[in-house]
Amino acid sequence: MSPFKSKAQRRKFYAMAKRGEISKEEVEEWERATGNRKLPERVNSKKKKSALEKKKIVRKYKKK
Repeated sequence: MSPFKSKAQRRKFYAMAKRGEISKEEVEEWERATGNRKLPERVNSKKKKSALEKKKIVRKYKKK
C-alpha cells in the first residue's frame, strides 16, 4: 500500500470506508504506511504546458 499524500485523500478514504466502498482494513494499511508524517491539506498536480509553450520549446531546440 502507498502512504496517503494529503489530508484530503485521507478524508476521502475514511468516507469511502464508511459507505462500504472499501474495507476498514484497507484504510488501516494506508494509515500504517503513512505513519506520523505531516501531510499537506491538498497536493497540487503539475500543470500541463500549453500548446504554445510546447511550440516555443520545440523551436528553441530545433536543428537549423
